[in-house]
Amino acid sequence: MRKSRVLNCLGGALIIGGAGSLGLYIWMQHAANRAQQDAQDWLNRTTTVQHTIPNAPNPPHRRLHHGDVVGRLTIPRLHLSVMVFEGDDSAILKRGAGRIPATSLPRDNGNLGIAAHRDTYFRPLRLIHPHDVIEFTTPEGISRYTVTDTEIVRPSDIQVLAKAPGRDLTLVTCYPFYYFGSAPKRWIVHAKKIA
Repeated sequence: MRKSRVLNCLGGALIIGGAGSLGLYIWMQHAANRAQQDAQDWLNRTTTVQHTIPNAPNPPHRRLHHGDVVGRLTIPRLHLSVMVFEGDDSAILKRGAGRIPATSLPRDNGNLGIAAHRDTYFRPLRLIHPHDVIEFTTPEGISRYTVTDTEIVRPSDIQVLAKAPGRDLTLVTCYPFYYFGSAPKRWIVHAKKIA
């Protein structure tokens, strides 16, 4: 009788714990989806206003602060579209992709670095190929890139973000894609600007 009561209590606790975990996951997914939609709405409004005024001067470059919307990254062949925010900490990467601090913007002559989690927004990167087209939309316009190569590096190998010929955009995510826990490597996608 006592053993039965303990098992019933344990079973109930597991069900409650599982329901709580599922609820937390659903809430976190909803918050991430809401952040993506809000960022997309902002980008649409900003881009529309700037393109509906004929002969308007280019807007001054805005100064980005942590958490600001930078733009939208799209890889049409992979059906990947994700909003990119300023910063690359865990709070940012829960909302979408993040621009790695100290890397360039599309308007600059440098290497734009963007990071996202391998088990969410950058999961499709495992299927990327050389010559795939990547688009990055900002209020200033659309920049297009073509994938040149991929590589696997250690997390400490930050030289992959350095400016080099043919490196105008670098995407970073953890590797291996199907690793449980904190992945030991990084999957790097390099691309060069074509427009």
